[in-house]
Amino acid sequence: MTTSDRLYQQMKQDITVCSLLPGSPISEAELCKRYRASRTPVREASRRLESEGLITIVPFRGYFIAPLTLSEFQNLQEVQLIVEPATAALAATRATPAQIKAIETAGKYEYRVGQKNSYFTFLQRNFELHVGIAEAAQNDHLVEVTTSIQTRLMRFFYLIIAMDAFGPELVNEHERLVSAIRARNAPLASERAADHVRKTIERSARLLLNPVQGRTGCMRIDVELNAAALAEAWKADGKRGGKAPRRAGRKTKEEAASWNTDDLLATKWPQ
Repeated sequence: MTTSDRLYQQMKQDITVCSLLPGSPISEAELCKRYRASRTPVREASRRLESEGLITIVPFRGYFIAPLTLSEFQNLQEVQLIVEPATAALAATRATPAQIKAIETAGKYEYRVGQKNSYFTFLQRNFELHVGIAEAAQNDHLVEVTTSIQTRLMRFFYLIIAMDAFGPELVNEHERLVSAIRARNAPLASERAADHVRKTIERSARLLLNPVQGRTGCMRIDVELNAAALAEAWKADGKRGGKAPRRAGRKTKEEAASWNTDDLLATKWPQ
């Protein structure tokens, strides 16, 4: 593995888990210092991430981590609903015994409510399940598409949406999907994959519309999130999550689009 490859993997991981906050700027010098690398491999890794839509490179200004938007979240879920049922059907006819065992293991993990590290482990297992099903379909392009979708979705679940109440429900859906693949029942696998995605969309919608359950109500507006500002707001308030920010006269999408860092930092997060 070259230095550029190593950097690419490290930076992609940090973007995925939001160690590099969505929407935040970072200079080439800061990246070199953070990853203890020279400018050339940093530039090479950054260009790869730019091609995947995870970084924006602005000449003479630096690098910007891709922001999170509600429209992107909705688009990703639409693609999931198209791709994953067909992928599961192919996996049911092509998966090897070793691949079935791997996705079974990934699908059984249930996070412990209120334990952040457990939830993050679940996110990784969920990623392994969905990508593992794509690998079992024996189609490199499906693996590429699924990996991209799951990587992008993980950023939302790491930073914005907490599904603390749905552990058993998610595991049950995963196990039902895997059992259909194990049974080599392609139509049933497709049906259960579609059902899982639809239910995930419904759960996400409820959480986004109910900021008491989610981590923030700001995903209700279709504007780019300044995650760095949100993080500071959460920190200042002493916790993440809580009710939606109360800002009189800031109710429409057009008005919300004018929010900036100062607005977010000044937001009152009620207990």
